[in-house]
Amino acid sequence: MSEQIEVSVCEDDQLEPNDKSENLNIVMRCAMKGNVTRFIKCFEDEEDEHHETVEAFINTRNAESRCPLDVATMLGRVPMVQELITRGAEINSTTKKGYSSLHRAAAWGRVECLKVLVDNGWDLQQRNCHNERAREVALRYDQSECVDYLDWAEAKQNLINTINAMRETLSDPEKVQGRIARDDKNVANGSCSEKSDWLENTPDATTNDFIMQKENLDELLAPIWQKLSEPPPERTEKK
Repeated sequence: MSEQIEVSVCEDDQLEPNDKSENLNIVMRCAMKGNVTRFIKCFEDEEDEHHETVEAFINTRNAESRCPLDVATMLGRVPMVQELITRGAEINSTTKKGYSSLHRAAAWGRVECLKVLVDNGWDLQQRNCHNERAREVALRYDQSECVDYLDWAEAKQNLINTINAMRETLSDPEKVQGRIARDDKNVANGSCSEKSDWLENTPDATTNDFIMQKENLDELLAPIWQKLSEPPPERTEKK
């Protein structure tokens, strides 16, 4: 990878020290300053000069391809990040090169912003034009706290995905079609419920805890997944 590519995230994310806030739209100004109160006023005060136009600027990108959420994330404006999302900032929006707010938070070491984005459904597997997820970007820029958090979030999400995949399969008659017996369904549902309860009741779980729980669940569900992957039994016609 060339040196130009190696530094592309940082070059793309530099905020010019002489940026003139008066030249920016109201949402971008609030994002830069972290001015949540002013931002909310635009929406809730019908007499505000920006009331009619503020919504149109939430996802507008500037000449550097940054949207307000990108800027708030880069600067660590955590309350502003949450408010932008609440007011309609697009989930998983990216530049033409595939950089999302999650990538920017990882590059800049904004772990609290990462947490807000992940809690609001950002895709941990989203990749930029260099095939990097946010985790790889954080690793490249030595943002170890961000790497650790993203590993934790991915391990948790993998467990949740495994639970959801089995539950969705069991709820679809077309996917079951008599492939498994009632006892198998009970085992699968019980195992998924047990792991869901564990997730809910273990707020301090570590990355390794999530990995171990998923491995245990995979082992319990493996025989059932095997049966579900086989052709359905032939139906015998009644005479």
